[in-house]
Amino acid sequence: MKKSLTETVIEQIKYQILSGEYSPGDKLPTLRELCEIFDVSRSVINAVVVDLESNGYIKTVPTKWIEVADWKNESNFSILADLVTFGLLDEKQLKDILDARKYLELECTRKACENASESAKSRMQALLIEEAAEHDPQKRAAYDLQFHYSICRMSGNIVYGIVMQAFENSAYPLIVRFYEDPEVYEFVLKKHGLIAKAILENNKAEAEKHMKLLLEHGEKIILKLIKRR
Repeated sequence: MKKSLTETVIEQIKYQILSGEYSPGDKLPTLRELCEIFDVSRSVINAVVVDLESNGYIKTVPTKWIEVADWKNESNFSILADLVTFGLLDEKQLKDILDARKYLELECTRKACENASESAKSRMQALLIEEAAEHDPQKRAAYDLQFHYSICRMSGNIVYGIVMQAFENSAYPLIVRFYEDPEVYEFVLKKHGLIAKAILENNKAEAEKHMKLLLEHGEKIILKLIKRR
């Protein structure tokens, strides 16, 4: 799908900021200058500024200037997703994401063993059947997101689910590459089955053990992908 002028300009300025062409505290060109640089109307630039500010990239000083926000220390999931999309996420940033995800998801797994309803367990079993029949990497990645998100929902804490979905969506481009390897997918499917079985049996120790092994396996693969890139 073709991008609009507004989306194209937003993407270019985001890349300039995340790649370091503009650093936190730097002033961006004036609105008039931005119109000239990108050869677009003032209405397009106004929309661009609103989007960049709402997503934490810039700060506007009324009647004075626009400056780059301190996105490295005041980041959000939207910026993390853009770092992944542009291929600009460094190893330290990725490791921080994976560590936080592991902490959160192991807690969700324990809670799911306590709180999962019978209907939620049935939905998980149906999901695993559909997942096992899929061969397309993008659809495999989508099923993976659903699996992990469903465990967070089963924990009974809606905030865990929201945070986990943001984590997973941020890493989606890497997850697709992760699932291009058939051997990796076989390992994941096996672990998904063992985790689901343990949750069905309310076995916290087994569920946590297999989730930990799954996440650590994924971390190794994803860090390799980052280094290769």
